[in-house]
Amino acid sequence: MLTKQDLINFELKMVEHYKNGKLPFLFHLSGGNEDLLINIFKEIKEGDYVLSSHRNHYHALLHGIPADVLEQKILDGKSMFVYDRKRNFFTSAIIGGTPAIAAGIALALKRKGSKQKVWCFVGDGTEDSGHLFEAARYVDGFNLPCIFIVENNNRSVTTTLDERWGSAIDPIMPKCVIKYKYNITYPHARSNDMIDLKKQQLKKDDEYFPKLQNENIAYDKCNDVSLTYKEAVIKGSNLIAANNGVFIGYNVANGDAMGTLKDVPKTQKIETPVAENLMVGLAIGMSFEGFRPVVYFERHDFMLVAADAIINHVNYIERLSHGEYTVPVIIRAVTADSGPFYSGPTHSQDFTNLFYYTIDNNSMPLFTPTNGQQMLNCYNLAVKSNRPCMIIERKSYY
Repeated sequence: MLTKQDLINFELKMVEHYKNGKLPFLFHLSGGNEDLLINIFKEIKEGDYVLSSHRNHYHALLHGIPADVLEQKILDGKSMFVYDRKRNFFTSAIIGGTPAIAAGIALALKRKGSKQKVWCFVGDGTEDSGHLFEAARYVDGFNLPCIFIVENNNRSVTTTLDERWGSAIDPIMPKCVIKYKYNITYPHARSNDMIDLKKQQLKKDDEYFPKLQNENIAYDKCNDVSLTYKEAVIKGSNLIAANNGVFIGYNVANGDAMGTLKDVPKTQKIETPVAENLMVGLAIGMSFEGFRPVVYFERHDFMLVAADAIINHVNYIERLSHGEYTVPVIIRAVTADSGPFYSGPTHSQDFTNLFYYTIDNNSMPLFTPTNGQQMLNCYNLAVKSNRPCMIIERKSYY
């Protein structure tokens, strides 16, 4: 176990690297909570998952990532993007991005009968968001092996809790959420010193995080021209179900997703709250443990609530982690462009172009099948891939 001084010395070394012009990156230093974290990590066992945020150096060190390995990652511009699949260490630099993923991992671990736990560290800025409450309520309700730790330094960037919320009392959270307060040693980002940025040599974004290459998957193509659109969705769903698939969303168990999951065993259908970001986070987390999740959105309109989880996480995790984590999640994106009842302008929108221009088609292909053959081909391809995809599904083709 590292000592308090070991942790302090590591961050002091990062400050020296910064002063010497070796860190022209956005990075966030830890400090002031050494004793508290050392005590918490005494409870964290080898094999447990640790999910962290942009301020992750202490968490990484205490979870076993060697100091020289972490130092090199930071020198390579990855201070906010520290991953270690061998040690089940995962980060997200997006505020509120990890709680739903943590819940998904914990759900998968419980289903598998594992003794592992998930420990998700967040700041008090994440406590401001509804994402933490959704995930904590889910974990508490289903008694999942997950603990959320709110690290309150009373400073969301530079704004105190009183400035953000007035005199409001701290929110009451389920028992799976623990909190501690501390006074942080460093400013929100970097240190108090300012280096000459004109002298820095920065690489391009693709050099820090190379884009993913095409998988070039060989798969069995469907040649049945008589296959209807809906029949293809049913066949594709059965195919996924036979390959450790789980189906996540509302109306997947109660309604069978417009009848398309009628042959899927009930144990593989997870009926969720109306919490779209949580739905996708559950899928991400379960995919880390070998499941192949399908997230069902019965309308494009509702997907905007999950845009963070889709665009910032599903779309980027494999690239940001340099392949350490893969996310074989399938998004069933139904646009209600037809039906016997008029739904109004906020229940029948088509955001295909929006997602086409905001996700990387190498890391997360977007498919727009128009007939049964094409639809089944999409599922045949998805079940062979280790990457996520989005399948646009239109009611008008049923």
